[in-house]
Parts: sequence; structure tokens; C-alpha cells
Amino acid sequence: MPVEVSTQEVRSAVQEFLKRFIDDVEGIDDVRLITGGLLDSLVAVQMIDFIQQRFGITVEDEDLEIANFDSVNGVVAFVDRKAGTA
Repeated sequence: MPVEVSTQEVRSAVQEFLKRFIDDVEGIDDVRLITGGLLDSLVAVQMIDFIQQRFGITVEDEDLEIANFDSVNGVVAFVDRKAGTA
């Protein structure tokens, strides 16, 4: 069952997760995380697992599009859609 959270709560949680891998997460909402080389594939998988656990959503095979996970804004929009808060 998806956890009810605001868009800002999702953004904050994703930024907090990214702090483990990126020194400065301020102002990176549109920065390409994966295709830009900031995150490798292992961290991308960890981020997907984090999203599923934290927000109670299931990432399906059809959800595995780079646009859903390549930026903070992309992740936030994806979680909003999956959680039904968009």
C-alpha cells in the first residue's frame, strides 16, 4: 500500500538518500544522475529499492525507464504517479 506523502516529502527523502553518494544535493533536481555519471547502476538499483521500501510502491518492469530515475524531479514525478498523489 503506497504511503501518503507530499511531493516535498518525496523530494526531501530522495535527496537524503542521494547524500550518501553525492556531496552536494542542493540544486540538482534536474541534473542527470545516471546518464550524467553521478550514479552507477548499482546505486540506481539501490535507489529503486529505497523508493519501493520508503514509499510502499512497486516498481514494475514497465516502470524501468531511465526518465523515471535519472533526476530528482524524475523520481519525484514517478513516485507521485505510482502513489496516486499527482
